[in-house]
Amino acid sequence: MLPAQADFTDRVLVVVNEDVITQSQFEYRVSGILADMQAQNIELPPREELNKQVLDTMVSEMLQVQEAGRRGILVSDAETEAAIERYASQQNMNAVQFKALLTQRGESVSRFTQSVSDSLNISRLTEYYARARVVVPDYEIEGFIAQNQIDGGGTEYQIATILIMEPDSNEELAQRVRAEIAAGMSFQEAVLTYSESTNAQEGGILGWRTTAELPDIFVNAIKSVNVGEVTEVLRSENGLHILKLLDLKGEREEILQNNVRHILISANSDIARAHANGRLLELREKILEGESFEDLARIYSDDSVSAANGGGLGWVSPGDMVPPFEAAFNQLPLNQISDPINTNFGVHILQVLDRRTKNITDELIRAQADNILRRRRVEREFDQWVRELREESYIHYLSEPA
Repeated sequence: MLPAQADFTDRVLVVVNEDVITQSQFEYRVSGILADMQAQNIELPPREELNKQVLDTMVSEMLQVQEAGRRGILVSDAETEAAIERYASQQNMNAVQFKALLTQRGESVSRFTQSVSDSLNISRLTEYYARARVVVPDYEIEGFIAQNQIDGGGTEYQIATILIMEPDSNEELAQRVRAEIAAGMSFQEAVLTYSESTNAQEGGILGWRTTAELPDIFVNAIKSVNVGEVTEVLRSENGLHILKLLDLKGEREEILQNNVRHILISANSDIARAHANGRLLELREKILEGESFEDLARIYSDDSVSAANGGGLGWVSPGDMVPPFEAAFNQLPLNQISDPINTNFGVHILQVLDRRTKNITDELIRAQADNILRRRRVEREFDQWVRELREESYIHYLSEPA
């Protein structure tokens, strides 16, 4: 990180591992800080104190940029230019006009560009630290949600239940009832036939309940199913339960998921793609004539993970797949076989087996809580991590700033 416009007379103030901080870099930083403080009418500290603070900050920032480089966290020139463009637009200019203004003032465009790049790299390093080094336990997330009464906007659930008493001796019966429901028995019929609850004659319907009005075992289970779906058998002190989510109301976020399977033939050239396209058209024709999609996927697909599952990708959410692939399955009617689709992985044919709407309110709430708690930890722990970097690094102060 040699100074952008330093010449051979530029004095080295500090050696930081393999890089240096020079007098000209220091002066550039100090001049900017002084201009900002004067513009905001902030009282200037003693110059010696300011010099020490600025130099220490520059050392810490250089260590962070070095660490980002070691971890492969590199901001591209295009990203740096985009950041400069955004900064210039805040001054009602474009990047070209802004750089011309810097030159007019006698300021270094290359040094400003380097400072923007360094800031972006440090920001990326902080994000890396938040993702890779900070872990928020589930109990903290749940406690934060409860303490702040984050409940998805007051969502209420309408539930029907089947209760089978004496759980130790009736586990097999409960599992058989659940299997009969899966095989086509209506939930209402199962309630009337098997439920030992006092509300069995009313279809086992509990009425509208918030999460605060339901046992924890019900809450956790009901949030994992969609409207109209039935939970697995649940066990509590009162007995064995099977729940059906009849309806829910309140603010909630939902996404459309597709159950997708595909066959991929890898291709990294135009000739290879043309060959893959022809081969997949042949496979498509075989499937239309009655051959098994699963069997052909196991034999021909280059996606080894999904091939082992007959090409199945499972339930796919928005954003999980590359745009051309997602656009294709979003437009494809159920059970039809697509024409070949080109992506950066190669060429595919695909089939959508089913679609469903999934309530993701709970996931979003947990993600929001996790993000807040993670950021709090980063604020507390990141500076300590930088201090550890300083202790592990070679830092040699050669001279005081002039």
